[in-house]
Amino acid sequence: MMIASINMMLEIEHFDEIVCVKTATEQAGQAIMWVYAYRIGNLLFDAGCGNAREEVRNCPELEGIERIIISHYHEDHIGCIRAFEDVVIYAPEQSIELIQNPDELGEFFQYVWGQPEKVEKVLPVPDVIIEGDFEFEAIPLPGHCKNMYGIYEPERKWLFSADAIPLPSKKTIAMPEENIPQIIATMKRIQNMDIEVLFDGHRGPIENPKEHIQVRIDFLHKIKDEILSYHEQGKSVIEIQTALELEGPWYMDLTEGRFGIDHFINSVIKDSIPIDNEEVQSV
Repeated sequence: MMIASINMMLEIEHFDEIVCVKTATEQAGQAIMWVYAYRIGNLLFDAGCGNAREEVRNCPELEGIERIIISHYHEDHIGCIRAFEDVVIYAPEQSIELIQNPDELGEFFQYVWGQPEKVEKVLPVPDVIIEGDFEFEAIPLPGHCKNMYGIYEPERKWLFSADAIPLPSKKTIAMPEENIPQIIATMKRIQNMDIEVLFDGHRGPIENPKEHIQVRIDFLHKIKDEILSYHEQGKSVIEIQTALELEGPWYMDLTEGRFGIDHFINSVIKDSIPIDNEEVQSV
């Protein structure tokens, strides 16, 4: 695709004491996809997309940030790190190298999110993060990628969940690093936590988290069972896709294989869920 001139959108919303920072690339007057970062005191959870770096740098509501917690290495969550100076950056240990030296993005993702810049120093996220009156626990949330973390405030019953909960209610595409059985397991784990507000990486604060999550669990269980049934009949990935009449979104071909229905089906068939240090196959 040919990259047109990029116009950025930055919006600020407030939820109790949380500053919700929304960044996106504009297309035809609309955000292609919002991504959220959250300011809690002088702490920022995730950092938005790189195309919004200048807007974030000049945003008065983001002055005085001292620490940034990064949930995982994907470009829409790390792109504005370099908009901040003299901050301490924390991330899951396995994400650190990919944050310090991010992969070169393809043309489509440079347009949608923007290329992250290199970061010199990133520290492993601590188990407990104290910010003012808040005391957050770092919570592993694998599935979307192996080493994603959220932060949980048990007194407020708040979970900042990054991309642990699929954005669409009917997820049928995936990236190669996504583990669909693990996504389901992580959502079930979140369901069992004492949570009143879910701070999602793309939808913002969600005040009915259990209902929101259950819709996605139910759909993934249903399609997983259908995929495995066809797989046991000896059907190929392409045959399963055809039988289930699965079609990708308008942008899927533009991702040059980074997103695919085949990745989703293969993960359902082949991936496993670590339980008590043992690998339990999904089939």
